[in-house]
Amino acid sequence: MERVAPPLSTRMLRQIIRGIDACVRRGIGIVEFERGADALLRIGVGRAERAIRLSDGTQLGPGDLALDLHLWNEHLPPLPAGGATLRWAVAARRQLSRSLRRLAEHVEAAPDLQGVKALRIKPAFAGRNLARNLNWIVARHGFESAPGRRASTRVINPHRWLDSLWVWLLTWTFNPRSLRGRRFWRTRQEFWISRARFMALYGTPRETALERTPAPRQSTGARPRGG
Repeated sequence: MERVAPPLSTRMLRQIIRGIDACVRRGIGIVEFERGADALLRIGVGRAERAIRLSDGTQLGPGDLALDLHLWNEHLPPLPAGGATLRWAVAARRQLSRSLRRLAEHVEAAPDLQGVKALRIKPAFAGRNLARNLNWIVARHGFESAPGRRASTRVINPHRWLDSLWVWLLTWTFNPRSLRGRRFWRTRQEFWISRARFMALYGTPRETALERTPAPRQSTGARPRGG
């Protein structure tokens, strides 16, 4: 079935949203650490807002440096017309794993990231089913949930409304098919992984080729017997 191109007004509005998104990223310091069409993550240095203790014993206090991970919307795998499939999920997971390994190389080498104690991702999801699936996905990659303050449902929070609107507009711009069956309101949840655990999962082994090579036997000084 041939895809019908969206009208000119829709294409123009999406181009405007892309431009605003680029300006917002620059304003808050979100940058690309790698190039290529399969790059899935952008990063920005942030700080922990509260005390957090992770399962491996890592403790963060308010103000401690954290590396925030952001999805590169333009590089997300296109969602199939019929919705997410197993093949699509496997491809997305492989792409994410590649980006995480490249990020580990960058974190290890970048001098300005040596003070980062943990990495954080704060996705916005709609609905409990999506939240459960998201918990499973991030757990498979070593992240763990860190519940924050529960937002009040009695009062409409302007910040949450604007955040939900912006996420909806970004989704409509970059991956409109994923809006099917999703509600407008979004809830953000934090997922964390300590720097040490992240490097253990995705970093290069510390053992060098020299360490893997058996040491030569020391000579005893005895002459070999003649044949």
